[in-house]
Parts: sequence; structure tokens; C-alpha cells
Amino acid sequence: MSFKQYTENQQFNLQINRFVNDFYESDERVSSDLEKIVPNLTDTESWYAQWNNMAEYRESIGDLDLASIYYQASEFYLSLEDPKENLAYSKYKKLFYETYTDWNFEYNDVPYGDSSLPSVKLITPNAKETLVIFAGYDSFMEEMVKAMSYLKDIAYNIIIFDGPGQGGALRRGLKLVAEWENPVKTIFDFYKLNNATILGVSFGGYLAMRAAAFEKRINKVICFDIFYSFFDTLKMSTSANIYSQILNLLNNDKRVELDNLVYRLMSKSIDFEWKISKGMANTGATTPYSLLKEFKKYDMTDLGEHINQEVLLLAGSEDQYIPLSRIYQIQKELKNAKTITSIIFNSPSGGEQHCQAGHRELAFDAIKKFLA
Repeated sequence: MSFKQYTENQQFNLQINRFVNDFYESDERVSSDLEKIVPNLTDTESWYAQWNNMAEYRESIGDLDLASIYYQASEFYLSLEDPKENLAYSKYKKLFYETYTDWNFEYNDVPYGDSSLPSVKLITPNAKETLVIFAGYDSFMEEMVKAMSYLKDIAYNIIIFDGPGQGGALRRGLKLVAEWENPVKTIFDFYKLNNATILGVSFGGYLAMRAAAFEKRINKVICFDIFYSFFDTLKMSTSANIYSQILNLLNNDKRVELDNLVYRLMSKSIDFEWKISKGMANTGATTPYSLLKEFKKYDMTDLGEHINQEVLLLAGSEDQYIPLSRIYQIQKELKNAKTITSIIFNSPSGGEQHCQAGHRELAFDAIKKFLA
């Protein structure tokens, strides 16, 4: 397995690899569908139309597993205010649970403030350990549930939840919170966990570190992959000059000028537009300026010394969101960690991309070894 280049848009490539490579790389149905879909992907509107049309077709002929995946893909660039988004999400979730048979599980809505966090517990008979998993910026817990087929042979019960600003919790009105130890504490309390390992995926790699710094019932923490700061993704999406301008305007509270600059950048880049729009949806920020002010809270600076658990750091050498240098910085800052295991996946291995998209099994093999 390896990361495949489908289009000239790397964001499109990452998502196609993410949605279909893990389970459908050799599926002739998917190969046939991609031959029809990919040539017509030119913008976010065509992205939705192509995936949604194919989802409807697959649903109509009873290929519900594929239809679920395609509805998930179609939703990716849609605004939460778009009626098509709610329909695509509802179809994705409904068909997912109709076709999911990998694991015996229980579904629970965990009370949280005036709302609740959706969660799933995958049950392993006689398991004495627990692994708690959450994603990050754009995923749904059902995607994580599906990926747990890679961990079927570990002696752990696995609890997966959508936290504030994520998946089903976001659709219940819960916006992203910097104090991630609070939703983690809520999950630990609900499931009566005295200790457990946590695993954060993508942006969840940062959230996991934040939780581990302040919730000491966590005994191991896994960053799949590392994530140090939201501003890393901003820096990697822009030129050095533009990034410098953004920081200067932000630090000097030039609200109007910053908003105008960011909106211009959004109009020129599908990827950049999505990052900002998705961030605003997740946090409730109403302007790019307020979003970037909010995201100053999501940074590992000064967190490392508070983490005293066993830590697994995973990284891709060509991650399009996270500079590889961060893994070395994190290692230095984890001065009180019980143990640190770091793994960098490169191109020859096929795991060089963000969260090893294209060869996810590499990461899960490393995770299983760490949990053993």
C-alpha cells in the first residue's frame, strides 16, 4: 500500500486516500467509481456532486458500505448551515451502523453540560485494559470505529467518542474547547475508568497531550500523529511573507486588515478556505481574526513538562500539515515523561503522509507494539 496521487490538489488526494485506501484499495467497485469521479473533481461543488451521486447510486443497488463512505466524502467541504451537509451526514451515519459488523459494541450518549457526547464502546471479552480514542479537526467517531479493525487482536476494550467541536457533538451545539481534559474526564467518569490509554488522531494528537497534562488517570498517550500548534498548518499553507503578515496583523490587533487578507487567501485556495471555514465552524468564531485568536490556545508550549506518562509519537516525513522538526522539539519538551517512543515513517515505507494516509497499517502496527 502507498499514498496515491489522484489529482493535482494535494488536499483532494489526502482525502481520497483517507476515505477509500484503507479498506477498498483492491475493490473493483471502487476502482470503477474512481475512474468516473476523479476526472470531474475541480472544486468543492464538484467534489460534493461527484461523491454524492455515486453514493446515491451505490445505495440504490444495495452497496450500503460503499454508499456510507461516499456520503462521508461528499460531506467534507460542506458548511454545517448547508442542508445538504445534514442529509449527507445523516445518510453516512445511518448506513454505517446498518453495515458495521466488525465488533460487538454499545452506543452511549454521555451527559456533558447541557448536551451529551456520542460514544461507542467496542467490547473485547475479558479485556482488563481500556483504550480511549478521539479524532481531531474534521473526522467522525464512526471513521475511528471502522479503523479499529486494525486493532481487533489487542486485549483492550476501546472507547471512541466525539468531543466538543467534533462530529456528532458539534452537531449538538458543542463547540471546541481548549481544556480537553474536561471531555476526557467526563468519558473516564462515565465509564468508571481508573486508568486508560488515550489516542488522539490528527489534531487530536495535540488534544491528547493537553488531556494527559492534566488528567492523571491517563497512563499512556498516543499521538497519531503529532500535532504541536494550529499555526503550523497555517505556516505550511502560505509563503513565508504571507505568514509573517498574518502574524504581524494578529499580534497588533489589526482585525479588519487581517480578515481582508485571510479572505483573499481563502478565495485562492480550496485547502486554505476549508481550514479557516472548518475552524470557524468548530469553534464558533465568526471572523478569521477571532478564529486565529482562539487558536493561540491550541499550542503545546509549556505543556510538555506536565506530561509524565508513557508517550508514543508518530510522524510522517512528508506530512502536509505538521513540520517534521516538531517531533524533535516535542521529545525535548517531554522532560518528565515516563518513556518516549518516537517513530517517523518515510516514503519507502509508504507512511510519509499525514496520519500515514495510504498505508495506515504501519501506524497501527506501531500502536499495537506500544500497547503490548
